Amino acid sequence: MRHTLLSSAVCLAAFASAAFAEERTVEIGVSELTCPSCSFIVASSMRGVPSVEIDGFVDGPEYGQGVYSVTFDDAKTTAEGIIEAVMANGYPAKILPDTAS
Repeated sequence: MRHTLLSSAVCLAAFASAAFAEERTVEIGVSELTCPSCSFIVASSMRGVPSVEIDGFVDGPEYGQGVYSVTFDDAKTTAEGIIEAVMANGYPAKILPDTAS
């Protein structure tokens, strides 16, 4: 009986955590984009992270800067995980503040 209750509690916890997962969108600023292949490498790095979709890209205010709009499932990855993937390829990156509010 105890085993059945424990199993039920574990299953319930697993389903509950999935229910709280949601899709998030963040903007990530990347610098040192000095050629077309740089942008391709950064995009490939981001897409290599589970659940990441790139919604858009715009040039930044200065040469070599760009802003990626990225959507991901926060149950599968974090914004910090996306940043780490980009930085692992040598590109400085940071999460930009949400200006929607």
